[in-house]
Amino acid sequence: MKEELINDILQQMLSSLDNMQMRHLEQVLKQSFLYYDVRMENEHKYNDIENRKRILKTMMAFIRHLDIKAHTVYIEKKHIGDEVEAVGKLSKELSRFVRDNLEFFYSFDVIKVYYDNGQVQVSKIISSVFNSLLDNVEFRKVMPADYRLFQVADVICTVKYLELKMKDKNLSKQELNFFSNERTLTKNYIKPVREKEF
Repeated sequence: MKEELINDILQQMLSSLDNMQMRHLEQVLKQSFLYYDVRMENEHKYNDIENRKRILKTMMAFIRHLDIKAHTVYIEKKHIGDEVEAVGKLSKELSRFVRDNLEFFYSFDVIKVYYDNGQVQVSKIISSVFNSLLDNVEFRKVMPADYRLFQVADVICTVKYLELKMKDKNLSKQELNFFSNERTLTKNYIKPVREKEF
């Protein structure tokens, strides 16, 4: 039922776009999904900064139209001694969020968790937490280019990461150049993502 509702919302949003906007959105979403790494490490693959900005702006417009809520879980590596401690802290944070929102999660017949096996430890944490706290969970390995909401989650995580870096005054010159300045980053990316917080 909820999945059908999301699909209906997506269809309504897509039908409101004109033909040019629709073609552009389809082109962006069909591309092999990229992590919006503004630090230029993938320069050989995405060397056109203006194209990368256009793709990110299109994804943000798509996100603004979606009726979604997101929650990010993070830890500060500088306070972590080793991988076991990191796994423990992430597991506790995710468990706390799920327990605090059990009523919400139980409102669904099935909770579908899509993952791409990108970070094996993260996949293991999500699997163990969700399977131990909920009995209506299905896990599905996906190709990010095939799932729009997976792509949306990736963008949201990237923006949240940039927000944390900005808060710590740790944005690189390349990141600042990509977004022009902190004000633009906040107004056009961080603020809209905050509005989607769970």
